[in-house]
Amino acid sequence: MMVRPGTGANPPAYLLEVDGLRALAVVAVVVFHAFPAALPGGFVGVDIFFVISGYLITRLLRAQWETEGAIDIAAFYARRVRRILPLLVTVVLGTLVASVLLLEDDEAVRQVADSAMASLLFVANVYFQWMTGGYFHPATERLPLLHIWSLGVEEQFYLVWPLALGLLLAGGRTRTLRWVVALAALSALFAALVCLFDANAAFYLMPARFWQLAAGGLIALGFAGAARRGPSVAWAGLVLMLVAIGLPTHGMAAINIVLATLGAAALLWAVHGGAPLGVVGRALRSRPAVFVGLISYALYLWHWPLLALARAARPGPVPATVLLGLCAAALALAWLSHHLIEKPLRRPDPALPDRRLVAVSVLMCTSLVVCTWLVFGQVSGEAKPPQNLAAFSASDKPRDPRECRFTGLNSLDVFPKRACSRAHEDRPAVVIWGDSHAWALGPFAEAVARGDGLQLLSLTRDACPPALGFDVNRARPVENDKCRRFNELAAAQIRPGDTVIVVGNWLSYGNLGDMPAGVAATVAQAAGTTRRVLLLGPSPVLADDVPHCIAARDAAACRIGRAAFDAQTRPFTAELQAIAARFGNVSYVSRAEFFCNASECPAMRDGYALYWDRHHPTSTAARAFAQAWLGGNAAAAP
Repeated sequence: MMVRPGTGANPPAYLLEVDGLRALAVVAVVVFHAFPAALPGGFVGVDIFFVISGYLITRLLRAQWETEGAIDIAAFYARRVRRILPLLVTVVLGTLVASVLLLEDDEAVRQVADSAMASLLFVANVYFQWMTGGYFHPATERLPLLHIWSLGVEEQFYLVWPLALGLLLAGGRTRTLRWVVALAALSALFAALVCLFDANAAFYLMPARFWQLAAGGLIALGFAGAARRGPSVAWAGLVLMLVAIGLPTHGMAAINIVLATLGAAALLWAVHGGAPLGVVGRALRSRPAVFVGLISYALYLWHWPLLALARAARPGPVPATVLLGLCAAALALAWLSHHLIEKPLRRPDPALPDRRLVAVSVLMCTSLVVCTWLVFGQVSGEAKPPQNLAAFSASDKPRDPRECRFTGLNSLDVFPKRACSRAHEDRPAVVIWGDSHAWALGPFAEAVARGDGLQLLSLTRDACPPALGFDVNRARPVENDKCRRFNELAAAQIRPGDTVIVVGNWLSYGNLGDMPAGVAATVAQAAGTTRRVLLLGPSPVLADDVPHCIAARDAAACRIGRAAFDAQTRPFTAELQAIAARFGNVSYVSRAEFFCNASECPAMRDGYALYWDRHHPTSTAARAFAQAWLGGNAAAAP
């Protein structure tokens, strides 16, 4: 039968074991967010939640279909509204107010407001995909609504699944199972392919996560067999999840995600079979586990804003005792929220029919988004970057970043980008070649070009060091091939008479490995063709983002000691200096002598920020660096 409004069916029997599984998932997430080193794979608690959600929602919809022969769409969304929205709105608005009170940086408050609007529209996953460098990027630890991305995934799933499942069930159970397996396989394939090109999109987008939700759905649709082997299947599932939670990622989070998904599905399969699960079952049904499971949604919502705001309010690491206190506060808030908000508002109100409740909820969220935009649009509009050093420092980057700069998604079919190609093919140029550090140092190259009376050619690609033949990321072969191709195309742009500036964020590529050989190949090719080559040395990586320290009025919290920097970079410096010494027209240019003094590598110099994050130089700093170097004063201390 086609999906149509029904009369609402009684929900399936409550399973204590599911709340126990929720407890495992939320504890893993909270511990990971507070103490990442303790549970390096704890982020997979979210993946366990996805499997649980797919199972419970499909189980509920299937029960209604079997009872009534239809799925009541309005009743389904009304249940989702009562379950999710009241507490979500409370946490989002509470976080927004706390951000206004605690954060002194107007730009940081505006970002919280933007993420609040995305959260209320259930597109936080799309928002964070585009505005972050990835879920595991250090800067994300100060985004207090980052965790709402997972609700965006689930709500987008809820938007399409009832209708899709109703259409499938109309064709019979066997056909439904086949279609769901096929859709899950397509989603997993999509996730794997997207991960090769853009791991951020594979992490955040619902189509790449559908296979996990479908894994739970398949169990609810009735895969039989687990009842006879309940305890062994439950143990297998638990072990897989514990391995995923404790396994270091080493840059390959997909392994943890797959193991956690398979483990959660196996355990739910055992629970769904209905047989006793032995020790595992008793642990999942224990009172502490069920208690944490019952408040898991509230605990998930509250814990991250508390941790993120603590990190955003002051630079530097938050003491472990404070983190423990914040986790305890989140637990208390979760208990209060569960009893004062979740339980009372989850009950249907006969005076408010399902359709009206859904319509009112849509109108309320839309109104809150409009109000947030009006209020915080005015606030952010009043912040004049030149009058706000933190905001100015964060935006002190080269103009028009996409004109010349290649990112991971850019095609190399047109190279260099038309806006940045040589204006006069027959004239020499100053060419800056490298990764995002080369792009950030564009003003340095501009000053060198002006000094030589030459034009500038920028050949930069993010996370791609100027090292011919170097494998930048063997785990992502597509990205690896693109970086290799980029460097080959860059080398082909070099002309006789050019000055080539070779620069990379050398410290970000791990231990040296075979990178020096790639850099040597780059320098050799450039030196054999051009007038001169400038090989720039390593740059400091500070303790925190400089705009964050400036906003907290504690720029000193970002600095690092010069001795520690020298010790860290000594192998890189020695290799680069040795490469430069092989060629008569290659000069090694130290960045440390400008960006550090004898005792430390500071965040600021002469009233301006040296970096717009932890390590990318601001345009102001790049111009000052060029002036010092061109004037022969590169060794001047800050």
